Amino acid sequence: MKLTQIRNATNRLDYAGKVFLIDPWLAPKHQMSFVDIPDMPFHIPDPMKEHLPMPFYNLPMDMGQILSGVDYYIVTHLHPDHIDMTPDGTVGAPLDKAVPVICQSEEDASVLRSSGFSEVIVLPTSGMEFGAARLTRVPALHGTVVPCGDAMGIVFEASEENTFYLAGDTVWYSGVAETLRIY
Repeated sequence: MKLTQIRNATNRLDYAGKVFLIDPWLAPKHQMSFVDIPDMPFHIPDPMKEHLPMPFYNLPMDMGQILSGVDYYIVTHLHPDHIDMTPDGTVGAPLDKAVPVICQSEEDASVLRSSGFSEVIVLPTSGMEFGAARLTRVPALHGTVVPCGDAMGIVFEASEENTFYLAGDTVWYSGVAETLRIY
């Protein structure tokens, strides 16, 4: 297993012979702010922060290096700090739409499909095999401010690897404790 943090929630995970690009937010520094998001379904408690340009930092490496050899994208939830969003409501503009994308719900899958992704997989809570790796969707509580929306965590398991728990955007709560107890 090799985990490389790219920026914010964007990580590249080499696991059981597969490469997963998690929450692929690849926008250049200061490309947008929360107020630029069409039909924003949530607001930040501090209205001044909605105007801060995001992302705060440039990518630490060339985008080609980040995207090279990726077998699957994972989008834990559709927020602008987890995947690139455009004013027309589509997501994932810099990504190869032929690479399969794993997501949490049919609602997210619909947005990903309408954004041009040809293979969208809703990860079940019962788990699913991806080569030698088994990925299982586990609960996450995306903050206490309502509405922050749904999010997911993922447990990665493989016979030749340590178990890896991607908690996702979550606060500490009983669902996280239960996931740690089980896995």
